[in-house]
Amino acid sequence: MADQFQDDLLEQVSKLLKYHDTIGIKEYPRTEVLERFLNKQTGPSPAQPVVTPQRKKEPIQKLSEKKHLFDPELAQKATLQDVREEIGDCHRCGLHKTRTNIVFGNGHKRARFMIIADAPAKEDDLKKMPLQGKEGELLDRMLQAINLSRDEVYITTLVKCFPGANATPEENEMRTCLPFLFRQIEIICPHVICTMGTRSSQILLNSSRSLFQLRGRFYNFNDLCTNKLADKIVIMPSLYPSLLLKNEELKKASWQDLQLIQKKLEGK
Repeated sequence: MADQFQDDLLEQVSKLLKYHDTIGIKEYPRTEVLERFLNKQTGPSPAQPVVTPQRKKEPIQKLSEKKHLFDPELAQKATLQDVREEIGDCHRCGLHKTRTNIVFGNGHKRARFMIIADAPAKEDDLKKMPLQGKEGELLDRMLQAINLSRDEVYITTLVKCFPGANATPEENEMRTCLPFLFRQIEIICPHVICTMGTRSSQILLNSSRSLFQLRGRFYNFNDLCTNKLADKIVIMPSLYPSLLLKNEELKKASWQDLQLIQKKLEGK
């Protein structure tokens, strides 16, 4: 009975750790309560459990020594199609090996609201459009809740290639795609950007904080860019629809983010 209880406990702890990893929690403080728990003996043991002291997280590597030179006139010089043609049949990083198609983005070319997810999913890869399938259906309902439709927004991803099942983009892969994402932002010039996911939020905010630490407030885009145009764009980090489908309890936090976005777009 005791062995079965221990097995069940370990299984639950394993599931909890996987969930925490999904939402960006990578480490835990060594509190007095945790110390007592680890030192508690439930039976004879040859050695005491050992906890590795908490290490300070290394900040995410800076994208550049200087801010991005944001060009407010790019929309008069180039189009989104120009950027897509420049990407071409891209082999600049290893992600071309796991993709079927490049997922560039789609939506209103002068949208006031832009959504940037981390990377295309498998279904996005096959349909050549971001946020398809069940995640896309949930996003459609989320947009309807703030009186918007896909036709009124622009949706894209931080990297343009499917990274493989259960894989996340590497630092060099994100760096490779970032200049193209910046050009999309410059040409569209949205009023609000919603980064849906940990990597897109961390990269665009140049932060190593978890998504749950970042979400729930607006950030000025001028942290990454020069020029007065950057002051007109704000970023709201929020939760990816697939995470909401797996964890219903997180939908309240997502709804709070959407309400803030709606008020910002309506000038309130």
